[in-house]
Amino acid sequence: MTETPALRPYSAARTGQRSGLLDLEITRTDPGYLARLHPDLRQFVMRRFLDDAIDDFEELHAVSERGVAGDRRPGIAANLAGAVAHRDEEQLVIAGQQVMQSWERPLMAELSRLAAGSHGHVLEVGFGMGISASLLQEEGVASHTVIEANPEVAETARKWADERSATTRVVQGRWQDVIDSLGTFDGILFDTYPADEHEYDQYVVRDAAYIEHFLPAAAGHLRPGGTLSYYTMEIDSLSRRHQRALLRHFSSFRVGVVSGLEPPVDCTYWWADSMATVAAIR
Repeated sequence: MTETPALRPYSAARTGQRSGLLDLEITRTDPGYLARLHPDLRQFVMRRFLDDAIDDFEELHAVSERGVAGDRRPGIAANLAGAVAHRDEEQLVIAGQQVMQSWERPLMAELSRLAAGSHGHVLEVGFGMGISASLLQEEGVASHTVIEANPEVAETARKWADERSATTRVVQGRWQDVIDSLGTFDGILFDTYPADEHEYDQYVVRDAAYIEHFLPAAAGHLRPGGTLSYYTMEIDSLSRRHQRALLRHFSSFRVGVVSGLEPPVDCTYWWADSMATVAAIR
């Protein structure tokens, strides 16, 4: 790797890195970028960045070889917060969107264990198929509050809650609209979905990870020492940018990996056999 000296203002300085799979190159279009650093140090940090990127891509390729093909996600034509929901033993589909599937159970088990670690008061954002809700009950919690945006899913959640203790309640609505009235918790489990195509573009495509827009609210509704649990795509979204977003709101976090997952070949929202679980500590 070499860095070409800038010959005139705003000329390009390049540093490249090659692997067996692809080549990457950085173009430094402004000579003021990292200019304070000694040239040797500047070259070192740019090389490290490229080495990290190459490693990410190579691992991405390795995981894709043992995962499933996945399928094209249809656009969200109707707001999922009010659309018709269809559920069977294998999946929950709302307005044509795969919202949750049964293969996620090992992932939900770990998220539930993390959120219920103190056996205190837990908030669950998104009921889905009720997998994590039941697992939270098995972990043992002092109280259990569920926020669910979709009316049909919320009604299913209410029927489920009626069979549990009086300390289990279901609140219907978007978390953005209702969370401020719910107080604080010892644990929060976040597993919900973008309600429309704008939210998908903003929070899934453009943010570091879907959780990012929820982090300020989570931090504001956790007691000191409380835990936010969620999953993220270990191979492509547990990034440095993601970690910086976490540390803006939380004192620390722990990461685990749930392996051996088996999404179906036509899953529209994931294709790999592993995901990361995050426990962010308030």
